[in-house]
Amino acid sequence: MLEIQSSKIVLTLVDTETGELFTKEATFGEFVEAKKASTTSRAKKPKDTDPVPKLIVLDGKVQLNNKAVELTGFEPEMKIAIEFEKKGRQITPILFEDDNKGNRLTKTYTISCRGSKHDNLIEYGTVFELIPYEGKPNFFKLKGDAPEKEDDIIDLPKEIAEPDEIEEGDVEEPTSLDDFDLEF
Repeated sequence: MLEIQSSKIVLTLVDTETGELFTKEATFGEFVEAKKASTTSRAKKPKDTDPVPKLIVLDGKVQLNNKAVELTGFEPEMKIAIEFEKKGRQITPILFEDDNKGNRLTKTYTISCRGSKHDNLIEYGTVFELIPYEGKPNFFKLKGDAPEKEDDIIDLPKEIAEPDEIEEGDVEEPTSLDDFDLEF
């Protein structure tokens, strides 16, 4: 059986500016058993197994789950935008790729969403289901977990909104210009 009593290490260093060589020696005596490296690592993010494609609103950003990434085909570095579409009184958030207005999708599938855009989006929910937009490839409607929101149009009473037809004889029609009170 062989036993190591000591060890000698020789290092040769080169000064890259002058080309001069330096030699350093180190001798080690007693050896101590090294501690084994820890096998525990940082807590890993739980695997996303949600079967529904979702966008989740976080502080200052939004994140796509695995199913949403699969559905959209979006890849890191793409620019993704969220805009609001108004049809009649219905307002719907829309997610789509846009190189001009969008924010960069990160490797963790998050998109920056701050300020008024974040405030407007949160009014519709914090978790959104992605629904493909019919007739527009790579556009997705966002159906939020908040009650559906309509714009702030005031509802007029039915009598004002839809006046009854005026029947003949209800309004007097002028017969000559003298019936009008005109000043010149």
